[in-house]
Amino acid sequence: MAFKQDLSCFSFTCSAQSEELTNRLKHSNKILLPPSVLYALNEKKQLENGDIMFFKVTNKELNFGQVCGVHEFSAPPAICHVPYHIMDNLAIMEGSTIEIEKVSPVKGTYVKLRPHETAFINLSNPKAVLEKIMSTDYPVVTEGQTIEIYYQDLNKTFRIDIVKAEPAEIISIINTDLNVDFDTPRDYVEPKKPSPPPSPKMLSPGMGENKIISRQTQLESMRSPTSKQFVPFSGKGRRLGSE
Repeated sequence: MAFKQDLSCFSFTCSAQSEELTNRLKHSNKILLPPSVLYALNEKKQLENGDIMFFKVTNKELNFGQVCGVHEFSAPPAICHVPYHIMDNLAIMEGSTIEIEKVSPVKGTYVKLRPHETAFINLSNPKAVLEKIMSTDYPVVTEGQTIEIYYQDLNKTFRIDIVKAEPAEIISIINTDLNVDFDTPRDYVEPKKPSPPPSPKMLSPGMGENKIISRQTQLESMRSPTSKQFVPFSGKGRRLGSE
C-alpha cells in the first residue's frame, strides 16, 4: 500500500532554511519533508536504496497534484516546503493542507521540450545547459508540466514546457540515457517573406506609337529644306577656278 500523509504546505520563503538553499531550490521541483516521514517509511519498510525518493504533492480540494523529488528530510514537524511556482501551478495557498504520496516513476527514455523564449535556443549549447540543470533540479518531469530553470551565466529564468515524455507521462531522469528534442519556442515568429518585385508597367495602347511618330516628325523636320535649322553642306557646290 502506498505511503500517504497530510502536511501543511509552505513555500521556501516561509522556511528557516539558509538563503543559499532556498535560492537553489526555488527553481526546481524538489521539496523538503519532515524527518517523521522518513521514520514512518522505515517502519513500513518502504525505504528504497536509490538516489532520490519521489512524492506526489496533491491539492486535496482540487484533487490535482504533481510529482516532486525530495531534497532533504529537514522540514519542521508536519510541514512540507514546496517551491512557490509548484504551489502556484497547483493553486495551493501558504499553510494549506496537502497530501503527499510516495510514488516510483519509471526511468525516462525521451522528452520533448518547448522553451517559452527563442533566447534559450540561441544559447551556445542549450542541451548541455538543460542536462546540467535538470539533473540536479528536476529529477522527475511530467508531460504537460511547465518547469522553471535558472541560468546563472545570464542571471535569467527560462520557462520550458514538457511537451512529450516517454515511456510514460511521468518519468524519472536520474541515471538514464535520455533523448532530448526541442519544439519551436512559443515566442518564435516566422520571418516575413520578401515582397515580390513589382511587375513591369504595360504601356497604354497608342502611347508607344505616339512617341515613335513624334520622334520621326522631329527627324523629318531636320531633314526638310524648309527647316530653319542649320543643315551642314546644304549650299550649292562650285568648282575651284570656275566663274
